[in-house]
Amino acid sequence: MKKLLMVFVVLGLVSLLFAIPAQADYTYVTGTDVDSNWIDDSFTVNGGAAYLVTTIANGWPVLPNTSLTTGKYISWAANQSNATQGNVTAQLYTYAFKFNWEGSTTSTTFDFRWLSDDYLTDIKLNGTSLGVNNLSQENPWTTSYSQNGVSGTVQSGVNTIEFLIWNSGGYRLLDSETESYVYDPNYTGVSGPTGMAADFTVHGEATAVPEPASLMLLGMGLAGLAFWRKR
Repeated sequence: MKKLLMVFVVLGLVSLLFAIPAQADYTYVTGTDVDSNWIDDSFTVNGGAAYLVTTIANGWPVLPNTSLTTGKYISWAANQSNATQGNVTAQLYTYAFKFNWEGSTTSTTFDFRWLSDDYLTDIKLNGTSLGVNNLSQENPWTTSYSQNGVSGTVQSGVNTIEFLIWNSGGYRLLDSETESYVYDPNYTGVSGPTGMAADFTVHGEATAVPEPASLMLLGMGLAGLAFWRKR
């Protein structure tokens, strides 16, 4: 009986390991929700839950729309209608995603496709700018944007991608020196609804960071195996 139980434990651990294999060209889509709790499985917004948007604002495209992005809108609240979010003031939202790089620290490339409300001001990898934004565009929340072959240095282990969304009701500032648009952190006008939808690819040996529940299951399995070995 003990031997049979040990076999089940080992098989369970093996199946868990195979459920999160190393893979090349890791692709993620916003709105991924395997456990059906209406929260994105991997993204956070300003450190909190990234909810799948269930009530969109006026003028937003209906997603998913594969001609724009295969992602769904995510935000800090599921209801993003004009009526509910109309009194929120302008601010910068950080949409963060973590992935595990299997190899050594090296340079790789990323492909991005996204819609943002309002402006995507930057995408950062481990705090370093990748030079991606749509500040020069008139309608960031209705038009899809893409940028492929973006170079970035990944580190061995856990890496963080941050999408920085400036929600300002369409307001942006023209820098007279560079003649390019920037976001104004001092602007405090009404921002209205906000959200982001994206699909993106990390080229190379990358996987999603395992959920805490998976790590707990693995730990329990190892503990159980050790227990039965002692007996």
